[in-house]
Amino acid sequence: MNKKNQLSFLNIIIFISLIYIIAILNIMAPKNKTISEVENRTLAQKPVFSVGNLLSGKYFRDFEDFFADHFFDREKLVKMSKGITALKGIKREEEVFLVGFDGQNVGGNEDAEDKTEKPEDAEEGNTKGNLLILNDTVMELFKFKEDKAKLYADMINTVSSSLGEEVTVYSLLAPIQIEFLNNEKYKNLSDSQHSAIEFVNNNFSEDVVAVDAYTPIKEHIDEYVYYRTDHHWTSLGAYYAYTGFVKQAGHEAVPLDSYKKGEAPGFLGHISTVNPSEKVNNNPDNVIYYTPPVITEMKVFYYDKETGEKKSYNGKVINKTYVDLDQKYGVFLGGDFPLGVIKTNAKSDRKIMVIKDSYGNAFIPFLTPHYKEIYVIDPRHYKESIVDLVKDNNIGEVMFLNYILTTNFDSFMNSVLNLVK
Repeated sequence: MNKKNQLSFLNIIIFISLIYIIAILNIMAPKNKTISEVENRTLAQKPVFSVGNLLSGKYFRDFEDFFADHFFDREKLVKMSKGITALKGIKREEEVFLVGFDGQNVGGNEDAEDKTEKPEDAEEGNTKGNLLILNDTVMELFKFKEDKAKLYADMINTVSSSLGEEVTVYSLLAPIQIEFLNNEKYKNLSDSQHSAIEFVNNNFSEDVVAVDAYTPIKEHIDEYVYYRTDHHWTSLGAYYAYTGFVKQAGHEAVPLDSYKKGEAPGFLGHISTVNPSEKVNNNPDNVIYYTPPVITEMKVFYYDKETGEKKSYNGKVINKTYVDLDQKYGVFLGGDFPLGVIKTNAKSDRKIMVIKDSYGNAFIPFLTPHYKEIYVIDPRHYKESIVDLVKDNNIGEVMFLNYILTTNFDSFMNSVLNLVK
């Protein structure tokens, strides 16, 4: 065998050896990962075999996705690819849509008395408007309305005045994802939330304490702090907002690793339903939840739809029933309800009431190590006096926790004001 043939034979041996080595490494690679930390998405799972899936070709298509998502050292390869792309200055082709959206429900009780006069073109109590879909991420847009924002601040001032000086009132406004978009071209479709939050805070009376959730979220924006298919922050985003709250409330933040972490993969949020592209639905979110390091008991109160009678059931701060359901965000408190009362074995005598929209659901579990009792009020559904509830239970702190779009809708503010009796 001449030298040229020897070299060719050696190349063939090396090539075949590499194929076998990679195959062996892929066989040995763990296949139980559910989420890519680099891409912030749920990974494809091994498909279930059936004759129907085999004959239709679906089984092999799904298996191909599963194999690609669990390739040996895939996370490092993805990081390397992103780094090379950035160094070369290559811009990936963007897929962009601006679509109409019916909105989230931020209104109040259907039977609540509306104390304000509205013009004929007044908007309903929801976030109807546009959504920006950028590649595999769906984002709500925010439009600042100064008059509405002033009413929101006045509403909290009114509640604070009604409760008296002995009750500390906090306000935490949660920013939404588009505020932190790096692409200025698309970010400018939405108004500045930082300026809007500052405006609201500057209109509070001296008795209201403004909580800065904006800064800690911005500092960690490269982490998985917002879902891509839903309008909520993730539990991690809520945790960083909580670190802003404890600074104002005189607590020491409990480290995240003190909580027991759980996952609910395959989550497609409500705003993903308007998606005109397959990219969003093919890349569902992963709902990560943290079980508190204290013992909790929760009682949920609601009104019977037919009789109006107030009833109750035992709830859970972390409700794992929702892990296997479509509405996986319900893992936090079990969703929205008029009133929830959480009792803990925390070494504290402090009590707090949280008046919130659904952004508060992922936040409240982080309060449990600091409070003996937590009263959860959703003013869109509650019908009784919050003043009496505070006084009857010796509650010393009240926090308003809502996302920024809530400031635009006086139906929510009316719902709160109807509870100040």
